[in-house]
Amino acid sequence: MRATLMRTTLALVLAGGLAAPTLQAKGAKGSKHSPAHAAAVQKCGEVYEAAAAAAHAPNGPKGNARKHAMHAAAEAKKDCIAKAPK
Repeated sequence: MRATLMRTTLALVLAGGLAAPTLQAKGAKGSKHSPAHAAAVQKCGEVYEAAAAAAHAPNGPKGNARKHAMHAAAEAKKDCIAKAPK
């Protein structure tokens, strides 16, 4: 009796473990953003990458000036993403 109960419990745990990713994938479909949001986020990322490249250029700012430039670029990216259409 005890062995049967153990096997049944193990089978249920394994079945639940295999079904969990499928259920999560189905639930995640409703939370996708619009194509306009994805395009806006991509543009924000490109602007950030350009600012980061300028800050790290050989003739770019050094020391604290570089740190402040990178911080400003990160803040601008954060604000840009916040303003992106949902």
